[in-house]
Amino acid sequence: MRCRNTMIKSALTVLITLACLTISGVGSADTVKEWLSSHHEGVFHTADLDACHLENGGIIHDCQLTFRTYGRLADDLSNIVLMPTWYNGNAEGLASSNYLGSSGIVDTDDYFVIAVNALGNGVSSSPSNSAQAPFPYFTIRDQVSLQYRLLSESLGIEGLHAVVGASMGAYQTYEWLMMYPQFATYFVPIEGTPWYTFYDRLKGRAWQEVLALPNDSPEAIRQKATLLATIDGMIFWTPEYLNREQSLEHFDAWLGGMARFDNEAALLDRASQSSSTAEHDIRRDRPDYAKQLRALPRSKVLAIVFERDMTVNPEPNKRLGQEVGFDVVEIPGDCGHFGPNPECYQEQVIERVADFLGAPPEKALQRRAVQVDGEARHFFVYLPDAYGSRPLPVVLALHGYGSTATGFASAHALNQHADANDYIIAYPQGAGFYTKPAWQNEEALVSSWNDLASNDSLEATPHCLADRLEYPCYANCGECEACDWTSCEDDVGFLLSIVDNLQQTLMTDLNRFYLLGNSNGGSMAQRLGCDYSDRFAAVAIMIYQMPPGHACGPHQALPMIHYYGDLDTGVPSDGEPSPYGWIYTSAAENTRIWAVAMGCATPAAPWQTPLTEAHNLRCEAHTQCEKKHAEVVSCGDPAAGHEWQAQRIPAIPADCVAPAQRQDFPKQILCPQISSPQKRWGMEIVWQFFSRYSLLVPNDTDNPT
Repeated sequence: MRCRNTMIKSALTVLITLACLTISGVGSADTVKEWLSSHHEGVFHTADLDACHLENGGIIHDCQLTFRTYGRLADDLSNIVLMPTWYNGNAEGLASSNYLGSSGIVDTDDYFVIAVNALGNGVSSSPSNSAQAPFPYFTIRDQVSLQYRLLSESLGIEGLHAVVGASMGAYQTYEWLMMYPQFATYFVPIEGTPWYTFYDRLKGRAWQEVLALPNDSPEAIRQKATLLATIDGMIFWTPEYLNREQSLEHFDAWLGGMARFDNEAALLDRASQSSSTAEHDIRRDRPDYAKQLRALPRSKVLAIVFERDMTVNPEPNKRLGQEVGFDVVEIPGDCGHFGPNPECYQEQVIERVADFLGAPPEKALQRRAVQVDGEARHFFVYLPDAYGSRPLPVVLALHGYGSTATGFASAHALNQHADANDYIIAYPQGAGFYTKPAWQNEEALVSSWNDLASNDSLEATPHCLADRLEYPCYANCGECEACDWTSCEDDVGFLLSIVDNLQQTLMTDLNRFYLLGNSNGGSMAQRLGCDYSDRFAAVAIMIYQMPPGHACGPHQALPMIHYYGDLDTGVPSDGEPSPYGWIYTSAAENTRIWAVAMGCATPAAPWQTPLTEAHNLRCEAHTQCEKKHAEVVSCGDPAAGHEWQAQRIPAIPADCVAPAQRQDFPKQILCPQISSPQKRWGMEIVWQFFSRYSLLVPNDTDNPT
């Protein structure tokens, strides 16, 4: 039973039409209820598209696309995922390798997958099953345009949840992104590329040269099959992987098993797909390519590549991700192009794809990770609307004790400020765990930064009194001393890795990376500024001073602004112990030590801008420094306690989570969407200060007003 080019307008008709395309399995399902309640486990379908017109002017007559369906369709059709097949692969192979299925890379317990067989794979229209000889030449774009025709015309589908493809399927995914960017909510290219590199072209040419050899005898076919198997073996895995996993005594048997293309029909099909990828380049014949990139919805894309992939070079993914602003996850290891397979790193791929496809459609934050001591640590990135227009400055924003990365962003309206002022902002997450702290009866999230000071109480200058309020001890710190309370993780390495990640994967102004830290995040910002002053252009420390004996300054000139509250009882600005028994350096001394390290004259002099003056801040600065234009500024807020009062939205708890972070801390509430009626001005003071400084050339003015 066949259906020809039927235009469908309603969801009900979509289901009925899909039923009439079915040639096995669910053909008997003649009601919508049966369709919605049916779980498809690889049901095979054939769509007759009549004549398929190709971009080079050719035509495939009696053109057919075949596909298999998996999973259960949602009532509102919102869970449809298209999976194109890889080079010489088929829909069954996607399922048998767990690229789709229950708990697969695309989980069919959650999504309804249409796994479409590519032209030339021997199942859809191909040289081996067509009366046309020679079979028409087609491209990756032809594959995508025909898949779109299948979905929109034959099936009447008006949109997809996602397009997810691996290898050649990822080539198709990238073309889907360029040709029909609004048709799917998400695009996930895995181990693919938006265009070929020199090495990719070299590999493709090797295949094509072998496939062009004659098929005029069984011996010729056998030799071609062996040559192809040899090339495949050399590029699909790394030498290290093959030497470890295979044995020389089984070499001939292994190579024989690789020689799968051992008949003329299979060789003709492979040749057609090989030639179809030869011109793959999403930039090809697109005079408005740069304009198209700027219009792409960056939050829709997640690219996954493998560090040692010798079949498809990962680098073009990184370049495109940097230009557009989407996340490119590079998974390390020596498994090569088979990285997404179950025997390699599939679990990591499953986790990444599940997180990405399950996020809200309009999520504002990218969820990213870097490896620190063999463990993944997460951070979140917000890209303003201006991203892609030029390299942008970056603010690394560190939350306070007990807070979350995304709670800090929400409770202080920082994304909104980044949008208004055209800078990228990144929110790392400090190490966290749940416990019942001494100051409350319920379990709470504890999170902190290892500033290399707070857990290092000096005998001559202790950090706490004997009757201090006791803080929870991190298990990995071992036996905590009396004044210890922060994480013992390598947070310096974590944060520097984030800086490297952002510089390598996003379009950033390398000379304008800034540090912003709140409370315990302020001590962490001070640590990085002191020890790695060459990496940042300026630092802002909110409501914090270092514990006694640990106040520090940068190795080279690094402008710093410090904001503190006159009413702060948590971290008092006068250097006296807090009511809770904890001791910190005074604000004046903390600033003075930083200024002395920069070669600035003391004492400080009054310092004001129109904004600090309008809000009655009491500011002073060291401005006579060895490096021209450098300043060390400290501002007291008479109305603030231990809170960045000038930027805080009190109705939003700082330990809430945005949807992008919910899987990390499921016990935390989602951050409420609240707009403060009062204008926040704290970040504006910081940004005016930051904007004066660059690692390259300071701004012309040295007058803060």
